[in-house]
Amino acid sequence: MKRVWIFSILLVSCSSIILVFAAYHYYYAPPRYRQPYQTGFPDDTLRIAYIGDSWAFMHKNHDCLIEDILEDTIHRPVKVHSYGICGLTSKEIYYNLFYNRDFKSFFQKRKYDYCYISVGINDTFKKMSISYYKKSMDCIILFLLTNNIHPIIQEIPDYNISKAYTNQKFNKKILRHLSMVVNGTPLDCKQQFRDALDELITEKGYQDKVSIIRYKTWNNDYANDLIHLYVSNQMHLNKHGYHVLDSIIATEIISLIVFKQ
Repeated sequence: MKRVWIFSILLVSCSSIILVFAAYHYYYAPPRYRQPYQTGFPDDTLRIAYIGDSWAFMHKNHDCLIEDILEDTIHRPVKVHSYGICGLTSKEIYYNLFYNRDFKSFFQKRKYDYCYISVGINDTFKKMSISYYKKSMDCIILFLLTNNIHPIIQEIPDYNISKAYTNQKFNKKILRHLSMVVNGTPLDCKQQFRDALDELITEKGYQDKVSIIRYKTWNNDYANDLIHLYVSNQMHLNKHGYHVLDSIIATEIISLIVFKQ
């Protein structure tokens, strides 16, 4: 009987270790590429998707300036459609393109000309690896390019990453420290992720296929921007912050349209 108990304990222990290792591997592993599905069919309206994390989620609730700026310039109907999921990393956003029914429908029922991508903030917040971010961004870019949608990527903004860490509960801080050790990611890793995006664009030859909204074009005065562009947690934009970013996005799209003519 004693041997049976010992064997049972060993079996449970081994099973637990395997489960923990599997969960650990899935959490930190980059995504696997998925075959893209076809998005919707084009119409007379210039359509812009604004997708990603909480920045995209909150964007749909503010008075978007992109449509008005573009319509006044190109004299054509313009519609911005936003879909965001709070707290997700780049890998999770990519997988949700396929496994989240609402998100998948968001792409399948319309044909977008441009897609603004707000992902990566949670990668820096959760201290994921550079390779995790690069692979995820590559997968998202390929999905869009396959559907003839021009990606416009948001470079990691200059949010208060130290305060974001401090505001977490103790158990989350422990997880962040574990991630920093496993992934070799420092507390303030924003610039490393910006550099990684540039490396990806160069390595894959995306220079003429992808646009990047550089943080310095709208978020280059750190101390003042945290006061005037961000809400109190200094991680998310306020109304004015969205208006500033909207104008930059609209200007970028106008330049792309003019370049094509």
